[in-house]
Amino acid sequence: MAPPEEKKKKAEVPARTAGWSKLESGAAVVMSDLVKRGQTVAVAETTSGGLISAALWSSPLGPQAFKGSGIRLAYGINRSADKEGVARAREHIATKMAPEFADVQSPRLRAVGMGLVYEDGVEHSESGSAAHALELAHAAKLNLGTDWGIGESSVPGPDPHRRTGLLPGMGFVAVAGPSPETTGVLKVGPSDDKRSVNMLRFAQAGVDLMHWLMEGESKGKV
Repeated sequence: MAPPEEKKKKAEVPARTAGWSKLESGAAVVMSDLVKRGQTVAVAETTSGGLISAALWSSPLGPQAFKGSGIRLAYGINRSADKEGVARAREHIATKMAPEFADVQSPRLRAVGMGLVYEDGVEHSESGSAAHALELAHAAKLNLGTDWGIGESSVPGPDPHRRTGLLPGMGFVAVAGPSPETTGVLKVGPSDDKRSVNMLRFAQAGVDLMHWLMEGESKGKV
């Protein structure tokens, strides 16, 4: 008879496999829609560790619509694109987003930019915030010249965020589409799952948000 710990590990493998299959299927739908529209997407992700990019690239249509990605988007790819991405994200937050996001740029939050190149004197957005996820989405889109950008900034665990105390499993994914109506942010709630499971959750949320915005645009609901 297998020890309880061994049984637990065996049970986790099918769960992770199912999680990837679901992510891959959702990404395939997104890629198909992009190709039909003649549009492209780029990704900038942090704690999902490349899973969003891998899911999009796993589609046979990947070479047609997926134009690239960065994990903690590399410094200095294009300073002007980074600057414009930060500006567009903050304008969207100020003019389009709900009041509960008003504090995502609190002066109390100081950080190192997590892969974005900030201009001198521009306050850095904290990782694991709505602002940071949206800045990454815009920066990915502008750096690689795509129609859509996906950004992710979260706390994978097992520990809380070391500066803000944000709980493990919490974070934000964002999509910067061709218009303000196709741009949005989704909050992911806390979880006590393993780090790898949380990474899958963040990636799934990013793909789901992209699909929801594209579907809404097609139906005239966004």
